Amino acid sequence: MKNLFTIIFLLLGISLSAQQEPHYTNFMYNQQLYNPSYVGSRNTPSFTALHRSQWIGFEGAPYSEVLSFQSPIMRDRAGIGGTISRYSIGVSYAWFGSAAYSYNLKITQDLNVRLGLQATLEYLGIDFHDSRVVTVSQFDPSLNENKFEDKYVGNVGVGAYLTYKNLFYFGLSAPQLYPNDVGLNDNARITSRQSPHRYANLGAIIPVSEQLDLMPNFMVKWVDHAPIDFDLNLSIRYLQKLTVGVTARTGGDSVVESMDGLLFFQVSPKFGAGLGYDYTLSKIKKYQSGSVELLLRYDLRDEKGDLENPRYFKKK
Repeated sequence: MKNLFTIIFLLLGISLSAQQEPHYTNFMYNQQLYNPSYVGSRNTPSFTALHRSQWIGFEGAPYSEVLSFQSPIMRDRAGIGGTISRYSIGVSYAWFGSAAYSYNLKITQDLNVRLGLQATLEYLGIDFHDSRVVTVSQFDPSLNENKFEDKYVGNVGVGAYLTYKNLFYFGLSAPQLYPNDVGLNDNARITSRQSPHRYANLGAIIPVSEQLDLMPNFMVKWVDHAPIDFDLNLSIRYLQKLTVGVTARTGGDSVVESMDGLLFFQVSPKFGAGLGYDYTLSKIKKYQSGSVELLLRYDLRDEKGDLENPRYFKKK
């Protein structure tokens, strides 16, 4: 309960200028959430769904879901997409929706750069009806008499996404540019603000043999007044169907916050499924049993020579 009170206090009573957005171990399959310029890059209409349960066994621990759709348009000169996600921690909730557009600048036959723009709408709420909430003071100005507080905020984001052949990608993005006021209680003297987050990610496919590919992936996440987070992944793919990987994530109170395992299987040309598990190394590890992710992806079109490989590049 003490941890839950701390979360509520942070949300209501201080400036959240250094709050990080949710982590996802399957970031290489979930790039649309971070970068609007990724939409259309898969060269086929595609759905992705992801669920994450963080710190299993810890009361009030975060959990989140993401559902996204993207498609190329104008003969792959542009792309469109939409994302809906939900995030919960303790008795607080957030719903996020975005619509994205990208335009593909074909630099050479092998080099493409996409520029993206998105509009977002976010719903924030805290449920004081929850039985876990215990008010220790009747005169706390940060606690409203109402049993439920909520708020809507809007924003815009930008991004760029570069690909070279089927060998390399690099992305830069800021999904939300404006530092929204997200305080839910007008009676509080100091309100909460949502600082813009920036992301950089890159990856490659390195053929080892006709059957094996080495696939490194890297993501950097930073926000003002907070430590920079890194996700460093190394995966091996067998026969372009089975991918196994391991990720080291920095952050928290230790040099490495968690070690993560990933498994992705391309069941058919249209359908793929993945699992992720995070083994926590920070001090919170004694109170929980790790974090789990489930990923599903479905491509609508299955024309020979028109699909990407199971990750992010076009087939040659």
